[in-house]
Amino acid sequence: MNELILIVDDNKENLKLVGNILRQNQYRIAMALDGQSALKIMGEEDFDLILLDIMMPVMDGIEVCRIIKADPKLASIPVIFLTAKNQPDDLIEGFNAGAVDYLVKPFNIREMLVRVNTHIELYQAKKRILTMSKNRDLMYSIIAHDIRSPFARIIQLIEAIEHQIITTDSQDFKEILHAVYMRSKDTFELIENLIEWEQKQLDNPQINLQQNDIYPLITETIEYLKPEAEAKNIQLVFNGENQIFALCDKQTIKTILRNLISNAIKFTGLYGSITLSIEETHTFLKLIISDNGIGMDADLVNIFISRCQFVYQVRIHS
Repeated sequence: MNELILIVDDNKENLKLVGNILRQNQYRIAMALDGQSALKIMGEEDFDLILLDIMMPVMDGIEVCRIIKADPKLASIPVIFLTAKNQPDDLIEGFNAGAVDYLVKPFNIREMLVRVNTHIELYQAKKRILTMSKNRDLMYSIIAHDIRSPFARIIQLIEAIEHQIITTDSQDFKEILHAVYMRSKDTFELIENLIEWEQKQLDNPQINLQQNDIYPLITETIEYLKPEAEAKNIQLVFNGENQIFALCDKQTIKTILRNLISNAIKFTGLYGSITLSIEETHTFLKLIISDNGIGMDADLVNIFISRCQFVYQVRIHS
């Protein structure tokens, strides 16, 4: 077990007793002697459970629990009250404050361990469900963004052939046929990657880090998205050298590149320009994508920093 539990009690002997029991059962623990110290510690660590004494000076456990539940970052952490009170009104007040359970002093060690383990398992199961939900939303977003667009382009090309805008014996036909093949191939690969990625999230998500040449990943992505750029007369330029190696997950980088460049095209006006360049440091490669599109304000940038967050902005000349 590596679960982290915060014990809050103004009695040092109680802290020592409960702490030793939990350590012996492979839990990691942190301790606080009062509510204010506890709230400060909660801002520094990610806890799986809080054992909270009710009767404390200055700020009692009920008030601390209310503050915890009012904070979106802490609200989901289960709180078990440690108390000498066992009257129905006291229990109801604690549950109304947001507690999930009570342990009445002096408590049975086996009972405490069972309750602690049960609520940690419930908490972790809830987090897994929320993660799965976010992953599902992320997959839907990728499907809408990365799959619908190439299929629309494939349909457009086929319609041009069907309506004899382009004849089968022309050079344009051969180029279009090759473009349809490449787009179909890339889209199929993307679908396979999405299925594999989703399976990893359900099992044990891992990043496959290997030394990869970034140059062909960028040039292939540019070639893949070139028709969208040409439709808006946007110039795509990559200032980079061959054999730019980096330790990364190849499929993840391809998805990132596809989204970044696609969004640059989407939000850049007609006859615009998009330039890609790479800066090397001792430890990182920095990919810079510059365009003369509409840009983003500070609030949008802060949202993008958060994982699995989606925003909407009107595209330019779509």
